[in-house]
Amino acid sequence: MNKILCLCLFFIATSGCFFARTSQVQVNGYIDSAGPMLPPGASLFVMEDQQAQNPPLEKEIRNKIDRLLVKRGYLLAPYDKAQFYVLFTYGLGPPQTIKVFAPLGPGVGFDLEDFGYNAYLPTRCGPYGTKKVTLHDRWLRLTVEAGNYYRETGKSHPVWVGEARSMGSSADLREAIGPLLVAAFEEFGKNTGKAVLIRIKQNDPLIRELQGVR
Repeated sequence: MNKILCLCLFFIATSGCFFARTSQVQVNGYIDSAGPMLPPGASLFVMEDQQAQNPPLEKEIRNKIDRLLVKRGYLLAPYDKAQFYVLFTYGLGPPQTIKVFAPLGPGVGFDLEDFGYNAYLPTRCGPYGTKKVTLHDRWLRLTVEAGNYYRETGKSHPVWVGEARSMGSSADLREAIGPLLVAAFEEFGKNTGKAVLIRIKQNDPLIRELQGVR
């Protein structure tokens, strides 16, 4: 990973350009082929974790998921009538400190975000050297359960599981959750077969819309 970061930063530094901030999210989707299908138009209920350490954030993320489900053509239904339930978890991994090759000196702006593909550097270049940068792992997991089975047994039997992960200099999970959700919903209900890299622009209209959802 260090080699990739260094190469990307070297390219950015030598170009002396402004790159619009773009979140790069790795998404994996897993589907149970023996379970019920999850077609658009199905009714879903998003479940909050009643033991969440931050209930307002939990509610905020649930509202964002509700909004994305509706945009994907799904219906929101009460708990006792939903065909499927959506459960979600999220968090931050331990920070990692690495060295990167970047411009040095006064007046040189530098912002490493999402695997080092985004930086603002002035047209004045050099000198160059190594800097220590702290990266944070941000992750989200969505689990879709069959409603009838869950209600009757209280047991988990996932129909679909989606995992989204990004890494960057920001440890603000509230800020990172939008791109994670948008990327995960691009593959919602699909079996990706492998990790898919999705780029989400921070000025994307959907990201801006979700930023206003509380």
